[in-house]
Amino acid sequence: MMSKTFMLNVENLNSIEDEKKIKDYFETNLEGVEKLEINLSLKLISVRYNEGIGSPKYILDAFNRLGYTVR
Repeated sequence: MMSKTFMLNVENLNSIEDEKKIKDYFETNLEGVEKLEINLSLKLISVRYNEGIGSPKYILDAFNRLGYTVR
């Protein structure tokens, strides 16, 4: 399967602690996520995932479970 990448604007992404919380959660709980790049100053997250395992909805749901507001 192919990998896809998409960008998310996370309104309440404010600190290094937020970045660590997100990375830890994605690395341990979400299969199919291949790469996660976080830009705190722009409140942007780039997510690369394997289409055969994950989906945008699957990833958005994970952010909601963690308490982040995603656009």
